[in-house]
Amino acid sequence: MDPLTAVFGLACIGAGAGAGFWLRKADSRLESLSDSTLVLQQAQAAHFSQLNDEVKTLRSQVSGMGELIDALRATHPEIDGALLVHTVLHQYESSASFDLATTQNDAIAALETLISPISPDSTVGGEDVLSSTTESLLTRLLDVFATRNIAPESLELGPVSAHRLGHACLHLRRYDWAEACFGTAYRSSPGNMNILEALEHIAVLRGDDELRRHWLEARMTVAPDQPELLRAHAHLLAKLGDEGAERDVRRLEALGVETAADRSLLSGLRARAGSRSEALESIELALAENPNRSEDWCSYAKLLFDDGELGKSQQAVERCLEIDRQNGEAWGLLAQLLAPLSNKLDEALKAAVHAVALSAGGTKLIFLKSDLLMASGKVTESEEALQRALLEMPDNAELRARMASRKLMSGHIEQAQELLDQTPLGIDHSLLHVIEGRLHLARGDRQRDGTGETDQTLLSEAITAFNDALRLDRESGVAWLGLARTKRLLGDLDGAQEDISRALRLLSDDDPSASSEAALLSLDLHDLSAASKYIEAAAIQGHSATVHYVRGNIAAQSGHLDQALMHYDKALASEPAHIRARMNRSGVLLALNEGRKVLDDCEILLDLAPSLVLARYRRAEGYMHLSEWEKARDDLKMVLESAPHHYQALTKLGSCYLSLQRPERAEGPLNEAIRLNPNHAPAWHQRGLLYLDLNESDAAFDDFQAAVRCDGNHLDSRIHIAATLHDRERHDEAAAAWRSVLAIDPDNATARKCLAHCEVNIV
Repeated sequence: MDPLTAVFGLACIGAGAGAGFWLRKADSRLESLSDSTLVLQQAQAAHFSQLNDEVKTLRSQVSGMGELIDALRATHPEIDGALLVHTVLHQYESSASFDLATTQNDAIAALETLISPISPDSTVGGEDVLSSTTESLLTRLLDVFATRNIAPESLELGPVSAHRLGHACLHLRRYDWAEACFGTAYRSSPGNMNILEALEHIAVLRGDDELRRHWLEARMTVAPDQPELLRAHAHLLAKLGDEGAERDVRRLEALGVETAADRSLLSGLRARAGSRSEALESIELALAENPNRSEDWCSYAKLLFDDGELGKSQQAVERCLEIDRQNGEAWGLLAQLLAPLSNKLDEALKAAVHAVALSAGGTKLIFLKSDLLMASGKVTESEEALQRALLEMPDNAELRARMASRKLMSGHIEQAQELLDQTPLGIDHSLLHVIEGRLHLARGDRQRDGTGETDQTLLSEAITAFNDALRLDRESGVAWLGLARTKRLLGDLDGAQEDISRALRLLSDDDPSASSEAALLSLDLHDLSAASKYIEAAAIQGHSATVHYVRGNIAAQSGHLDQALMHYDKALASEPAHIRARMNRSGVLLALNEGRKVLDDCEILLDLAPSLVLARYRRAEGYMHLSEWEKARDDLKMVLESAPHHYQALTKLGSCYLSLQRPERAEGPLNEAIRLNPNHAPAWHQRGLLYLDLNESDAAFDDFQAAVRCDGNHLDSRIHIAATLHDRERHDEAAAAWRSVLAIDPDNATARKCLAHCEVNIV
């Protein structure tokens, strides 16, 4: 064998052996690797199973945390709001091109949620409105709004949310935002005191006195009698130099709650106005330096007029007119100076005409001109002057009210009502409502039926009118006076006392109307001494028809009928159209057995007021007094046609039928009278007389006893009871009954004689 071949063969065998050995080792390694892989897979499977269990547990925990967070957000709005605001802030701060329309709803929702814990009634300027976290987030949000030029109005917040945000912004000293938010809330709730107080507070912080005055007066509209508001208003007006400050202090006086500080303020206001002596010195110095200023002469004349220096005042005003013939105030003052002088009537009228032509003096001069024309005998021109002034100034509510008042006082109710009805729309004035209330009272006077029921509607309308007047002017003494009178007529004497006290404080001492009304109220309270005191105070200003009328009422209530008649005569001589004075006089005449004079007064009353049922009823009483039963019956039927509830008229009608020998017609009216008022003793008595006429003595006796139960002093019923017992020989009871008669009428001869007879027969 070739050596090369042998070597090659040996090499191949060695290579094969080496390859086999390597393959065996590789197989062994592969088996080991397979075992390791299997173990690793099992370990990984176990690990992944444990990891899956842990993930499930974590998911359960996360779900629980989410529910907890939702619960916290639901129960703590500040947390929910904080999260929402944070989200919105992220949107705003991260967006370079901000679009309000796409995110405004989110912003409003976040803002409303954040401020929802704030109470709309929070203390204005309080320190505990916001928490520190809410304060920080809200500050950031408002800063973003400011950066993006977003105004409060752009958010379109609801009134409650705007109210809450206003408090928050006020706390943050964001006054522009606070004012805008409270303004939004105010438009929805203009009477909310918290909103008004906040707006006033902002005005104070800004130092804007005029704006503060606006909101303070708005608060006073809601609470007109709150002393602290009145004081704040007085001080503010004093600071502004407004003379209305004194009115607030006078209102405090009227309320009876003034303090030493209030009186000091009033004193300071008057001192600030300057005493007249100091003012006179100043104006005299000015005139010495330059005597050609008409305004100074006019001011000088006014100061002298106020001081009662009428002669010097006239000289000053004439000097003023020498310089300036077109000074209307000077002409007006000259008219006032000359008007009381009977020999200067023409000159006074000329001055008043000039003043009115120059639009000076206001309503006062217009009426002075009219009065002077009237005094000159120019009645038609006097009326035309007022009408012309009203045509030129249809929106002058004071002029219209005073014209209506004059018509009312002269008895022209419909003309006064027409003046009120013609008031232009939008014109509202306290005096207009006062006149409206007085018109209702005047109609009530002309529609009385004697029971009080007919007047209720008119009196209620009068109450509404006077309250409307006070809504516009709480210092209207005439409105308080009208309210007091109306409450007195309604029987609300306690309310009338409060209102008349206020009227007495507000009306000047030279106005006797309040004292007269106080006297009438005292009469209703059966306090004759107080009534006399008040009417004497009213009489100081003159003996008007009202003064005589009240004095007549005092005398009548005191039982002095002759004096009462004298006072009523004087009242009617002064004012023939005084309905209540004439009605009361007719009652006194009836008591004095002057039946024919009663009829005369009733005829006049029915001419003045055809619908005055009480006058027709009184006339029926007059006819009955004169035994003119048929005329009395006819009048009573007319009374009952307009007032079917008039139980007194029904009783009188039954009495008329008895007198006309028509007992079968009497029972119906008497039964109806008793049904309407079971406590009306005269009705029981008249039915008792009816039963006596029908020979039903037992029924009559029962009715007489019912009359006595209603009125223990009903003398006629007691006499009939005693007579019935006497006739039945029930001497013990009859004696007691006759004694009851004598207790009422000690001079009754019949009762004394019968009592003696009973005592003789008592075993």
